[in-house]
Amino acid sequence: MMQNSALVRHFETFLASIPLEKYREELLPIKTVEQDLPKELIPLTDIYEQYWVDVDDVVSFMDYEEFFDAWWQSHLSPLDKFIRQYFWGCSHAFVMLGFKARLYRTLVSVLTQFHFSYQWQSVCALPMTTSTELDMKGIDLQIKSQEKTIALSVKKETYRREAAGEGRFGTKSWQDIDAVTEIPYTISLPSDYEKSLKRARTEATRERYQLSLFLATNLLRFLPNDFVVFQPQYPLAVERFITTELPQTNTKQIAWQDTLKYIMRT
Repeated sequence: MMQNSALVRHFETFLASIPLEKYREELLPIKTVEQDLPKELIPLTDIYEQYWVDVDDVVSFMDYEEFFDAWWQSHLSPLDKFIRQYFWGCSHAFVMLGFKARLYRTLVSVLTQFHFSYQWQSVCALPMTTSTELDMKGIDLQIKSQEKTIALSVKKETYRREAAGEGRFGTKSWQDIDAVTEIPYTISLPSDYEKSLKRARTEATRERYQLSLFLATNLLRFLPNDFVVFQPQYPLAVERFITTELPQTNTKQIAWQDTLKYIMRT
């Protein structure tokens, strides 16, 4: 098996090859396929098969064009049914572009999550599991610690009101989970938060931007194409939090702000 640190570097080389600026211009504005997808068209299984690896030699990761073409060709039957239901009379090219944009957004999010998972395997001692089945439940990584099971949710930091309630944890379907911790990342530059800090008028707003600035400056790194990846000290800090802080608290749902506050203190 490849050394995990070598696999991290190999995966980063692949992430750095993604033409993010090109896809931002071509795909991100397109939101024509926004319906709930049937199970047959949810791309998580395909993403895990292609990009989550545990192999004995160096793998070659598919670029997005190759991945999308393979996905489309292997899902023609459920695609035909979906198109007849929602896009009757639309051109083939119109529907395909809508799916290409939607799968791209999903893929970039999951690849970011995979980088944290690869880093965890490389530097952390606690055993980690990730899979399509867990991901479908909203569990990006599952960690075992002192006979407890911890769910990690890797997510872009947000202060949107609809994302701030307890319902976002979805723990009703997580009977075997003892605690869930949100692992934030941001795609904003440190300079953006520095400017926001100067304009902050309240202590709460100032604290918010200080947290985000700490995250962007100390725990993340931008690849040459601006893909955001995780510094190795980040999963190590989360592991310390799981082993030292969680046993001392009854809190079962740790929001990303609280994760960062702990890391800043240590």
